[in-house]
Amino acid sequence: MHAEDLALPTQQTGWKSGPIAGYAAAALPLLAHARAVLAAAVAADRAAGATWDEIGAVLDVSPDTAARRYRS
Repeated sequence: MHAEDLALPTQQTGWKSGPIAGYAAAALPLLAHARAVLAAAVAADRAAGATWDEIGAVLDVSPDTAARRYRS
């Protein structure tokens, strides 16, 4: 990730404001990256021996929901 990726959309190089949810559209790549990082973190925790109960508690979801979302 680059510092430019964290700048407000209006401060990013090449940003062209538009009439349709420009800020939300600019945030989508960051959200996708965060989801990928979280999935990798869950996989690492599972590999280290964390239970679905523990992971679910951290994510504030049930163990079953955590397992459904992140079981590979």
